[in-house]
Amino acid sequence: MTESMPPLLALVTAGSVLLLAALALVLVVGYLLGCRIWPYANCPRCSGSGKSGSPTRKSFRNCPRCKGTGRRTRIGRRLLDHHATRNR
Repeated sequence: MTESMPPLLALVTAGSVLLLAALALVLVVGYLLGCRIWPYANCPRCSGSGKSGSPTRKSFRNCPRCKGTGRRTRIGRRLLDHHATRNR
């Protein structure tokens, strides 16, 4: 009885790996599609306001990371842009 168990276990494991690979592929394609539709996200340093405050909070200046726009280009969009310029 124990000899018939490893092939069944191998089949379940192979099926699980294929299912996880398919799920990962769907998630990656979904993320890249989202990056194509919405290429920008909020800047993490200024939380999307574009302003960086002084310690006394009486004045502000533009955020150095996003240059005052409040947005940053998402990683997936950078990959898509790199791929597009590379294949021209």
